[in-house]
Amino acid sequence: MAKPAERLTGLVLAAHTTAADATANMAVVAHLCGHSPQQTGVLLDRLVAGRTLAAWHHQRDTDEVHWQPAALPRSVSGSTYSSAH
Repeated sequence: MAKPAERLTGLVLAAHTTAADATANMAVVAHLCGHSPQQTGVLLDRLVAGRTLAAWHHQRDTDEVHWQPAALPRSVSGSTYSSAH
């Protein structure tokens, strides 16, 4: 189970992810997560280890962080939900 700081970081990234782009300014992400950029980098590593993210990269010259969300397992994305009434 993800720790609260990891869940918050994932939520911040999800809020900044569009179909065309998964990037934001590292200072903004760090501020929204309540951590330093260095601590945010550690949290991003944990999201990769936990398979929430496939990868991430900090482009230091522009201070942008880029990430790739992990693909959903086929059983989740291909399933249908039904409930009994």
